[in-house]
Amino acid sequence: MHIFICGFSGSGKSVLVNALAKKFKLKAIHSSDILKQISSGVPTNKINYKDTAMNQGWYEKSNLDNKRQDNEEIDIKLDTFLLKIINKEKNIIMDSWTMPYLSKRGLKIWLRASVRERAKRISLRNKIKFKEALKSLKKKDAFSKTHFKKIYGFSLGQDLSVFDYVINTNKKTMKDVEKVVGEIIKNYK
Repeated sequence: MHIFICGFSGSGKSVLVNALAKKFKLKAIHSSDILKQISSGVPTNKINYKDTAMNQGWYEKSNLDNKRQDNEEIDIKLDTFLLKIINKEKNIIMDSWTMPYLSKRGLKIWLRASVRERAKRISLRNKIKFKEALKSLKKKDAFSKTHFKKIYGFSLGQDLSVFDYVINTNKKTMKDVEKVVGEIIKNYK
């Protein structure tokens, strides 16, 4: 079983991945942790993907958008590595922006949330002001949309045709989202 949870930052991907991995005894893979390792210069044969951690605000502090803008190789290296994991491992659940578009396998779920709701969540998670979180998210969303369109040709967050389910998380608690997606996974097995 391969499950991909996708959505813009603050939509609830990582929290959901951890909860469902535990519930269904799946390996949780956080692609942002692998991105962190790759961007720090860790060789792909040394990357730890079996024990990845959620993004707890490191990306926003890293200024990695500038580095990625000038060097598409970081994303291509990450995505090549993730595709190898998918071909090698079974029973995984992964948060990723690209794998639902690049992999033919798996159950693909997009978590939709407004930029204001996501900014509220990010401001709480990163302990920053709402306005700062909102500004950062808008910038990150715009960069990500342009970046992946340039590299792969898909419209992140706009072309949702590759997803099996699109779930609006605006008015739902994470427990509610976990319950909905849990039922989808039970029926998918």
